[in-house]
Amino acid sequence: MKKIVLVSQKGGAGKSTAAVALASALAAKHRVILVDLDPQGSVSRWASMAKLPATLQVVHLAKASDLKKAQLDADFVVIDTKGELSADALPFLDLALIPCSPSIFDLWAAEPTVALVKAHQGVRKDFKAAIFANRVKDGTVLGADVLEEIRTFDLPAMQVHLTDKIGYPMSIATGANPVSSGNSGIRLEALRFAKAVEDLL
Repeated sequence: MKKIVLVSQKGGAGKSTAAVALASALAAKHRVILVDLDPQGSVSRWASMAKLPATLQVVHLAKASDLKKAQLDADFVVIDTKGELSADALPFLDLALIPCSPSIFDLWAAEPTVALVKAHQGVRKDFKAAIFANRVKDGTVLGADVLEEIRTFDLPAMQVHLTDKIGYPMSIATGANPVSSGNSGIRLEALRFAKAVEDLL
């Protein structure tokens, strides 16, 4: 079982949407648990009205330390956080994904998260991490700039990214997910992203 966390110090980075996209895409071939660690419970609210595939389960946990004692049985566990991630949770994770939207504020906000992850990698060599561009406007100068800037961090930058297509929030708002929405564009994008994440592990 591989545990993957999406974390960013800044709100509005699109962590919850990316977590739903990743979990849904992984669930096309694997058993997946999507853990909601955000007190706002956005993922849990979505799950209460969504038509989840049999291979996808959503669980709400109160705090990161609950990951140690939670009975999670799946091929992949995808974890959505409220932002910060306590250092004591890192030993129970396999991969940290840091989303970065196309703005200077998101680039700045990624710096302390990268520092925390790098510090943990210093004592645990098998802990993996990567940064990826999220909510990118394809074909724009700003989108190209963020793709270039995330490569300056001292972490691997994923070669695939998620765009700001309206299909993502629309699929969630209607109780679907990016893979089951009927929108081929976001379906293929989410599946490519999930494959890239698997390759990191």
